[in-house]
Amino acid sequence: MHSKLDLHKHVSCEDIIVELDNCHNENILNRYLGRCNSLKAAMNDCLQAEFDINRKKHFEKSKEKRKKLEEAWKGMDE
Repeated sequence: MHSKLDLHKHVSCEDIIVELDNCHNENILNRYLGRCNSLKAAMNDCLQAEFDINRKKHFEKSKEKRKKLEEAWKGMDE
């Protein structure tokens, strides 16, 4: 089970998060009887896709930083 998700951190998954919260709040038994499981699976898929996109962005940034750092090291050796 996820902790409370902040909507401002997961903008691309906002609709699904709101729907899941509404499903859970609609009736307390929805959570325990699995009536919201399809929404939870959709939310997990959305969060995973968002994570993959962010991981790729961070990897590209780190490659750029590493390239600049290696160029600086070259300059120091000369």
